[in-house]
Amino acid sequence: MTSPKKNSLKKIFTRKNGFVLAFLLPAIILWAIIYAYPLIQIFFTSFSKWNYKNFLNPEFLGWENMFDNYIKLFTVDRNFQVALVNSLKWVVLTMCIQMPFTVIVALVLSKKPRGWKLTRNVFIIPNIISTAAIGLIFLNLYSPSRGIVTEICNMIWPGSDVSVLANPTYAFWGVTFSFILFGGSSCLLLLTQIFSIDPAIYEAARVDGANERQLDLKIRLPLMRPMIGTVSVMAANYGLLLYNEIALISQGGPDNATYSLSYYVYKTGLGSTKLNFARANAAGVIQIILGIVLVGLINKAFRTDEAD
Repeated sequence: MTSPKKNSLKKIFTRKNGFVLAFLLPAIILWAIIYAYPLIQIFFTSFSKWNYKNFLNPEFLGWENMFDNYIKLFTVDRNFQVALVNSLKWVVLTMCIQMPFTVIVALVLSKKPRGWKLTRNVFIIPNIISTAAIGLIFLNLYSPSRGIVTEICNMIWPGSDVSVLANPTYAFWGVTFSFILFGGSSCLLLLTQIFSIDPAIYEAARVDGANERQLDLKIRLPLMRPMIGTVSVMAANYGLLLYNEIALISQGGPDNATYSLSYYVYKTGLGSTKLNFARANAAGVIQIILGIVLVGLINKAFRTDEAD
């Protein structure tokens, strides 16, 4: 027979769950409407024929042909193939250039050299300016008629008439340099992690004869690992989702050489006369899968789920 005390505890526990559910219910409903339902719709319509001709009535392709949109992306759609390669390149570049640069800046600033606060504030400025403004700034820098980058290139190579946005290779790197070194927000997170380390750990290491380089390699970097993993996820996803800079600087050109997955989804689904929603959604599903895989790989590499 259950004791009265256990019954009262059971009632309290059930009532507590009811309160928790009541508070969570509005957020769950909003999440389902704003995120879950569109994601489910994107997934299912990627197996359909859906364009401007049947805008209100997507047609399922049938079980035998349901993967046609995905097959065409990888076999006949050159723009998607270029966008996929470019997006993966930008992910790699953010991990190989932006993240090491940001970590080095954070380590230098953590030692509080003269002018470190001013440097920190200047480094964060590009991250508090909208990407639209950054895009317009670089568009003017690369302008063939008045851009300072064009003028510098023509001074170094007279008569070359270098135009950054007219050459596929130059345009790719032009878009890349518009964001690759802007790691101010990541730097602040890393600095917060460094400043939270117990000073007693440094004192003990110095007593044992450790110098600043050894403190960086043996103490700061290992203890920064979870935060480095977190900001790496943010940086990698920024590279994968790149859109504003492309739309404002190169508009995917020249010859669609600077397409990204996000820009491809827009151009295919809304930015062309054919309005191929189904194929755009198929590309979006692939982008979502890539994002999930990236997050998993980075979390595993940095072991962000493990307690120190």
